[in-house]
Amino acid sequence: MIRKTVSIDEHLFLQLKEEGVMDHFKNFSDLVSSSLKQTVESIKKENYRKQIEQMANDPMVIEDIEQIQEDFKYADGEVDAF
Repeated sequence: MIRKTVSIDEHLFLQLKEEGVMDHFKNFSDLVSSSLKQTVESIKKENYRKQIEQMANDPMVIEDIEQIQEDFKYADGEVDAF
């Protein structure tokens, strides 16, 4: 475990206490760790979404998809053959 000093806005800390947020954690360190985990997961999802978006606009990826669609157009149409 790594120890770090955290500075927090006094108003935010009071809100955490008033809303009972602190009651859901055994200590402030657990609250910070939990919040940071959620932030990391959120950023990972956003980064993944951005990567997918970049790939969707990549000419090489688009060309590959078009080639695959062309290669399988007859197999994809088999359902309609009957």
